[in-house]
Amino acid sequence: MATTPRNRPQGGFLPSSGQSKAGQEPAATSTLGTPGNTEGKECRAHPLSLLLEVNAALAGALDTESVLEDILVSLVEGEDLIRACIYRLNEATGELRPVASRGRSAGPPRTISLQEATIPGCAVKQKETIYIPRTKEDPRCLGFEPEEQCFLAVPLRTTTRLLGVLEAVADQPDSLRPLSRILIDQVATQTALALERGELYQQLRASEERFRSIFEQAYFGVALARLDGEIHTANPALASLLATSREELRGKHLFDFVHPQDAPVVKPRLQTLVETGSGQVSFETRYRRKSGEAVWCATHLSLFHDAESSPTHLLVMVQDVDGRKKADEEYGRLQQQLFQAQKMEALGTLAGGIAHDFNNLLSVMLGFASLARQRLSVDHPLQDSLGMIEQSAEHAADLTRQLLAFSRPDQQQMKPVSVDAVLERVRRMVARTFNRNIAVNVQKGGEPLWVNAVPSFLEQALLNMCINARDAMPQGGTLTLEATTTMIETGPAGLVGTCAPGRYASISVQDTGTGIAPETSSRVFEPFFTTKEPGRGTGLGLAMVYGFVKNHNGFVNVSSEPGHGARFTISLPLIPPPTPQAREGAFGQIAPGWGTILVVDDEPMVRAFAVEGLKGLGYRVYAAENGKQAFQIFEQHRDEIDCVLMDLIMPESGGLETFRRMRLLDPLVKVVFASGYSTGEILGEAPDARSAAFIGKPYTLEGLSIALRKAGAGAPRCV
Repeated sequence: MATTPRNRPQGGFLPSSGQSKAGQEPAATSTLGTPGNTEGKECRAHPLSLLLEVNAALAGALDTESVLEDILVSLVEGEDLIRACIYRLNEATGELRPVASRGRSAGPPRTISLQEATIPGCAVKQKETIYIPRTKEDPRCLGFEPEEQCFLAVPLRTTTRLLGVLEAVADQPDSLRPLSRILIDQVATQTALALERGELYQQLRASEERFRSIFEQAYFGVALARLDGEIHTANPALASLLATSREELRGKHLFDFVHPQDAPVVKPRLQTLVETGSGQVSFETRYRRKSGEAVWCATHLSLFHDAESSPTHLLVMVQDVDGRKKADEEYGRLQQQLFQAQKMEALGTLAGGIAHDFNNLLSVMLGFASLARQRLSVDHPLQDSLGMIEQSAEHAADLTRQLLAFSRPDQQQMKPVSVDAVLERVRRMVARTFNRNIAVNVQKGGEPLWVNAVPSFLEQALLNMCINARDAMPQGGTLTLEATTTMIETGPAGLVGTCAPGRYASISVQDTGTGIAPETSSRVFEPFFTTKEPGRGTGLGLAMVYGFVKNHNGFVNVSSEPGHGARFTISLPLIPPPTPQAREGAFGQIAPGWGTILVVDDEPMVRAFAVEGLKGLGYRVYAAENGKQAFQIFEQHRDEIDCVLMDLIMPESGGLETFRRMRLLDPLVKVVFASGYSTGEILGEAPDARSAAFIGKPYTLEGLSIALRKAGAGAPRCV
């Protein structure tokens, strides 16, 4: 028996004597008989009907294994078998697994290993049918049951594969005649084809399920469309991306969702893909959601082909890249801002260097002019000319201070500033530089207005507002500068900035230009925000105005209507007018002196003025061109040197370094630092130099004499 251990002889499977190869007997005379034999006709009809029944069952079954037992029932009954069994081959494990069995047997069929000596296994390994008409006479069937008299094993083969084996057992010797064997062979062939077809169907189902799972669960949008772009089906991700439903997508054209501005670019790409019939295209475009919102997406188009390689459908894959696109745009904007900031920083460094060199030149002009004026009599005709030179040099010094403010804005010091004087300076500058088709008017309040501010900052803020007003009037117009007093009872609601209640000096810049749109007015003070064309503005002007006002405890306001101009107003806390002494400039009374001064400056002409001027004031003077030389002189004459006038910025050894070395020799050394680059704030950063005096370049002889007296030059030393 093929299903129990006793019919598994360990010997070889050679054919027994008197039989043909594969155990087949010589052809027997057909039982169908001659024409006219009724019994022969019935015999012929039976196998044909059985074969048709088997074919019909297999053809209608998608799961072949589910109908195999029914087929075996028909085969057992039709051929008078005691048992029939079908085994499936597992090539990976080398085993035959029973999948269907019908008839009488000593027990259920078991899995057979090809390593065992079995007749079904031999048929599979030899890929040939094994027929044993008399099992009792064949040594291969020593373990068979007594009733198992005739045995047939037929491989289940297709043209390309071997899928298993069909086993048929009868209880009478020689009972499986040629016609029966042909029938069983045909059943085995049809079964093998059906099993292979079933496998392919299952693989197709699995492939479809995998594809559908990928299609349905993909995080990016997927659609299957006709070649013209009409959507056949879409996955949930695409529906979610476009904020619509899958039902609404079906039947719509792909270009119904492409942004109208991008459609002229996308359509030719699809047309080219379809015309070539191969390849794929990828691009980024905007899609419109159902709400009308635009979203950037990366789109990939490819073609499905039929068996003849003709394109049939379009596969559309869409991925949301809106976040990345906006991040790229933000990165580009920040990069541009960084570039602008770097340019501003470089410009500030350049401005600081120019201010330093320019102040040295002004020191010579202003110093020698004041020295010449001091040596002339009060009624000398050149006094007025020299005074004009000094005033011009002072105005030039104001410009350099503005450059320094631009370079190092956080290091400027506030002081009382006349609003009327600032307005007048801005008016003169604007009138000289703006086009003549812009009329400039100034309206002042009834009382003098004073604020506590950095003068150059206030001028720069007003100039920035004037420049914006000029740009808003390309065809000309009227620019009005106005200063008034404003009383604030409570903090101004809706104004940019914060301030406390009180009296304020309000300075307005009004134009008759194009005005500002409401959606833009709320952003005009943002850094780098500008509505001007590229190259015509950095977007920093009004941001600097806002920063200035905020740092001065004030507020700024803008009012505008498109087509009716704009009015910018900055309001700063009003202070009482300063006393005349506080208003006094550099031109005061010359203070004569006595004692010895060490002058240290790397600029020869500045050093020459200081030496000659101080000698004229009554001082004895030593001069050094750098810190190293100054220390050597101080080391030799420290007992007689009363004060050191020293430039802060010098090569080799700077002013602070030289000062510290001098203090090691004389802790009571008196120093007046001078600089055309710094405004004296560096002394606050050096604790050991905070007691030293400071004078900014350019300075006059009067200013120098006062600075030395304040530093204690000529006064007796405290021991």
